[in-house]
Amino acid sequence: MSTETYLYLCKECGLTHEDLETMTIGMTLDFIDEYLEKKNPNKKEKKTVRKASQADFDSF
Repeated sequence: MSTETYLYLCKECGLTHEDLETMTIGMTLDFIDEYLEKKNPNKKEKKTVRKASQADFDSF
């Protein structure tokens, strides 16, 4: 990701220059990810985690 793309995404999400001064890059990327997930409600739900059975361990 280029610097221009990063700044564009920050602007699209409504982050201000003041926000960027107090947030780390990781925090802003998490914010952008959450923003995009909320913006697209038709996205598939995350898979649920199931408990492994003995057959799963045997096949591993």
